[in-house]
Amino acid sequence: MKLYRCKHVAVDFEIDGNVEKQQWALAEPHNLVNTETGGAARQATEVRLLWGPTRLYAAFHCDDTEPNATMTEFNDKLYEEEVVELFIDEGGDGTVYIEIEVNPLNALMHYAIFNQGDGQILTFARTDHRIETAVRKHSTGWDAEIAIPYSEFRTAQQLPPQEGVQWNINAYRIDRPTGEDMECTAWSPTVINNYHLSSQFGILEFVQE
Repeated sequence: MKLYRCKHVAVDFEIDGNVEKQQWALAEPHNLVNTETGGAARQATEVRLLWGPTRLYAAFHCDDTEPNATMTEFNDKLYEEEVVELFIDEGGDGTVYIEIEVNPLNALMHYAIFNQGDGQILTFARTDHRIETAVRKHSTGWDAEIAIPYSEFRTAQQLPPQEGVQWNINAYRIDRPTGEDMECTAWSPTVINNYHLSSQFGILEFVQE
């Protein structure tokens, strides 16, 4: 099972889409791979995570020759276009977790997922917009920052988390270039093209260093 050692920052920081700010230099960079084969992605994506006093942070750096998105509203079906995604199962049983998506236009989707354990799901859209996101375009693609208040993690045994605590997570990207097949990439490959195989999630371990 894949492991991400999520480092701690002593002070919460501003979200502005800049994934090259000083804080992100502390975080381990991990690349997404083709979710079915585990091979290199057609367009690279790097994910980093940090935890602070009140929020969990994620940053995505996406190479993208043609960002493809039109949706702009909270809880639009962003997965029908191009997105980066986080799945976070703080309870660790694989049946209840949150799904967060951000697209190149900085639209946010925030779902609660109830999973039967085999990839068959029920979803409930979050009614309150409490997650902060920012997107920044650059010459080779786009970057996204996400800050999630710990209050969104309803099944965690301890909040804020402490050193050594482990949650189950995965990170994804859907890339849909015009004229080419869709490519789905993941931090922890799911073997088949179903992001909701929670048994394939990896481990997020909170560390102080």
